[in-house]
Amino acid sequence: MNPWKYSEIIAERMKRQGLTQPLDNPLDEESYTELFRRLQPVAPVHFSRPGDPPKLIHRTEYDDTGMSSSLRERHILVKGRFLGGRVAYVLEDDLKLYATAFRKMPTRFNRVHEDVLSTIREAGGLTKEQLKQELDYSAGDIGKALQDLQCAFLLQEDQIDTDWETGWLDFAEEWFEIPTDAESQEEALLEVIQRFVVSMVFVTESQIKSWCSLPSKTIKEMVRRLVESGRLVRTQVEGLDEGVMSIEDAESTSSYTSEYPKGIYMLDKSDILVRAQMDELKTRYKGLEVLQYLLVDGKFQGVVLGHWRIGPYDVDDIILDLDQSELAARQAEVLAAVREIYNPEDCAILRYNGAEISKCPIEEGKRS
Repeated sequence: MNPWKYSEIIAERMKRQGLTQPLDNPLDEESYTELFRRLQPVAPVHFSRPGDPPKLIHRTEYDDTGMSSSLRERHILVKGRFLGGRVAYVLEDDLKLYATAFRKMPTRFNRVHEDVLSTIREAGGLTKEQLKQELDYSAGDIGKALQDLQCAFLLQEDQIDTDWETGWLDFAEEWFEIPTDAESQEEALLEVIQRFVVSMVFVTESQIKSWCSLPSKTIKEMVRRLVESGRLVRTQVEGLDEGVMSIEDAESTSSYTSEYPKGIYMLDKSDILVRAQMDELKTRYKGLEVLQYLLVDGKFQGVVLGHWRIGPYDVDDIILDLDQSELAARQAEVLAAVREIYNPEDCAILRYNGAEISKCPIEEGKRS
C-alpha cells in the first residue's frame, strides 16, 4: 500500500514547485534556474504582451522580471514552441531534450514553408516585416508558416527582449540539429514525462495528457514503458484516482508534512498546475469567461471571471466552490489574493460569489 497521504502529496508538490518556499534572493541565479528547471517549459503569463519574459508567479518573494529578462538576454532561457505548440521557455542546456520531445512537423509542407525557410537561410536571418517585403504571400500566410516552422524547430525566433519585431533564424545554424527519428523522440518524451511526474509528486495519466497536449494513446504507451523500466510506479492514493509516482518517491522513507498548505493563490492559464488540470477545469467551469484560477489550500476551488482587454478591465465575479461559512470567513483572504495581481486603481472587483461588491464591506472600503 502506498504510504503517501493525499495531504502529503499536496504539501510536497507545493514545496517542490516553490509556492510554499518561494525564492527570496533576487541575486541567486543558481536557485532560480534550479526552480525553473522543475517547472519548464515555462510560458509567459497568460494575457501578457507577446514579448514579455516568463515569470515564476508566486514562486519568488521579489519581482523576477529582471532575473528572467537577464537570463533570456544571455540565451540561458530560450524561446520555443513546446507542449502542443505553445510558446514557452526552457533552459539552454535542456533545449535539445525538450525540442526533441515536442517537435511537431507540419502536416503538409507547402510551398510557403519552403519559401520562408529558404529565404531566411539565404539571408542569414530576417524579421517578419522583411519576409513580407521579400515574398509574395499575405502576412497571415507568412505568420502561419513561421509558427509551423518554429513548432518543427527548423526556425528559431530570437526573442531576447520585449521588442515585438524579432529576428527569425535557422535553428540548426544557431543551435544544433534536432533528431528526427521516432526512437529519439520517444526517449526524450520518457525523460520529460518523468521530470513532470517528479515535479508534481503524483499525477494521473489524464493530467499528463492535459499538461503536454499529446494523444492519450501516446501517454499510455510512455507511462507503460516508464513503469516497466522501473522509473515510475503505478499507485492508488486515497482521495485521488489511480496514478503514477517516481520509484524514488514511492519507496521514500522520509517523513513529509501531512498538514494541508493553507493559503490562496491566483494562477493564470499558463501555470504548470493549471495546465496539468486544464481539461478537468474546463469541464468544471464550462461556459464561464475565466481570467484566472484560484488554488485554495492546494486544490483548485474557484475562478476569477471577466472579459480580458488590452486596456483596463474589471473582474466581473469571483466564484468559489466553498461552503457558505468558509466563503464568509475567507473573503478577505480571497480578495487579497486577487488584489495581488489586479491593482484596484486599474481594476474593480464587481462581485464576490455572485453578490455585488457593495455588499462586501472589505472590498468596498478599498474603493471608497
